[in-house]
Amino acid sequence: MVNIRSNYLEQTPVLRWVSESQLEEIHLATLEVLERTGVQVDHPEALKLLKDAGCIVKDNRVRIPNWLVEDCIRLAPRKIVVANRKGQRVMHLESNRVYFGTGSDLPYTIDLETGIRRRSTKKDVEQACRVMDYLPNFDFVMSYAIASDCAAKASDLHQFEAMVTNTVKPIVFTTHDEKNTRALIEMAAAVAGGHEELRKNPFLVLYSEPISPLVHTREGIGRMFACIEHGIPVTYVSGVVAGGTTPVTKAGCIVQMNAEALSGLVIAQLKQKGASIIIGGNGTPMDMKNSTTLYGSPEHAMNYAVMTQLSQYYQIPNFTEAGCVNAPVPDAQAGFEAGINLLMAQLTGANLVHDVGYLEGGKTGSLAFLTMCNDFIDMVRYMGRGTRINATTLAVDCIDEVGPGGNYLAHQHTFDHFRTEIWSPQLFNRLFWEIWEEKGAQGIADHAKNMAKEILASYQPEPVKESVRAELQKIIADVEKDEFSA
Repeated sequence: MVNIRSNYLEQTPVLRWVSESQLEEIHLATLEVLERTGVQVDHPEALKLLKDAGCIVKDNRVRIPNWLVEDCIRLAPRKIVVANRKGQRVMHLESNRVYFGTGSDLPYTIDLETGIRRRSTKKDVEQACRVMDYLPNFDFVMSYAIASDCAAKASDLHQFEAMVTNTVKPIVFTTHDEKNTRALIEMAAAVAGGHEELRKNPFLVLYSEPISPLVHTREGIGRMFACIEHGIPVTYVSGVVAGGTTPVTKAGCIVQMNAEALSGLVIAQLKQKGASIIIGGNGTPMDMKNSTTLYGSPEHAMNYAVMTQLSQYYQIPNFTEAGCVNAPVPDAQAGFEAGINLLMAQLTGANLVHDVGYLEGGKTGSLAFLTMCNDFIDMVRYMGRGTRINATTLAVDCIDEVGPGGNYLAHQHTFDHFRTEIWSPQLFNRLFWEIWEEKGAQGIADHAKNMAKEILASYQPEPVKESVRAELQKIIADVEKDEFSA
């Protein structure tokens, strides 16, 4: 194989789930799928670009030669920088830098006041973004909830308005179709101060995807092309169910996901050399007993570990999942499922890690669970920094000064280092039983619910200008009345 930038920066500790030779085996299998089986492409411009580049095209089936795939991998940027709403470049997607955020479009929400599961609304998007704007371990936001109480044709734009007016953090967005994508780009340009400012420091990333197995839809590519034209980064990744839309074997699932991601990358680079594309995928297996997608399963974390290594092998930023669970409520199962896959994402060095805080296999949201996940992320980041080993931390002088039979509690070395050497959570209970009872005998879910309420009662994110808010509302109204034109 041609040498594809296989050397990448490493931090300590870094988990490697498969070997370099196994990665190459997956890559070669992916090339075989793309050249032998090919993909279906339902976008006329993309079909022409592929044919002109040397692909075998018959009707809408495209077989992509391996040399073209490897050429396009080399064209894709190895680093993508995403700004926040204020134009500050805050997310550097490269190497093993890890950023956490929520997912989008949850149809149900567990009401913070009543505890009842109900349909999500635009207010739920607003509140989730306010909470995430406050919580330090969420680096970017997605809508979390669906604005089901808004006009369906513009609900995606209502969600973007709710996000951009309730957080300054970077946004990963979804849209219904190409037309609404272009409308949303106009909204983003209004916030950024014009298209050139948006291009210089994009504060948003598109999430679009093919349809498994191996179909690139007209709308999926249309959304991607609209963003490429305006310099907005694109995640173009598979959302699969192993055993349903991919082979049930983990390796087969990964090969197909990689084929879908790399064929999307080829299309992006043919549209514009150096287009900011983020690869990866959402590789959950199917529970064969009840047909659910297993977000909190071990296979879920294992698939993403390999997909992350593949992106590092190519040196292309990746998009993956963690902190999402099958538990319907924020209980012990939810905590374990979220913690395990968050730790895997941190240690493998994934870049954009989304869907944090999903309950019920991606159907239900909870502000209390989001708040709990802030602590979970804090813990895995602490572990991801590794163990510092130097003359100071080895503490030989300190050990000698205390000597046999002494204690370290009053020693200056302890005072100097305990804050960095012992992790301190916000919500975890570490009290003796009697003290815990005196303080109300509350568990972490109770503490998280109270904290979320306190955030909503006391915290307001930095607002956008009223003139910008009015422009956002005008664009949405034009789409609702079918009067918007890009």
